[in-house]
Amino acid sequence: MYREAVASYNAAFLDQPMVAQYGFHLNIIQVHMPDEMAQNFSDDDALCILLHNRIPLDWVDHAYTYGVVYLEQQFHNPTMSLDIFHEIDDEHHQRLLCYGTPSAIPQWNG
Repeated sequence: MYREAVASYNAAFLDQPMVAQYGFHLNIIQVHMPDEMAQNFSDDDALCILLHNRIPLDWVDHAYTYGVVYLEQQFHNPTMSLDIFHEIDDEHHQRLLCYGTPSAIPQWNG
């Protein structure tokens, strides 16, 4: 989703495309919200925050493995909705077909 969001942003703002932050000193603004608003937090909200903070695509790709493990753990949790899991899993497979498996950042592997 983030890859598409960056492409859409760059198409909309040709004169100011998203340039990812790299280096030793990064400016990342943390989001604070009351707990009762968390259920209204959408994918679009998360994408806007990533774009605003100029998070590199490879950072999000690196998080892929963590996301897969997290979802598999949640799948075995009795409170996980199978409908939600299947929806996410279908989207996951579509993106793998379109983009392939995201690569990890070797220096970050532990």
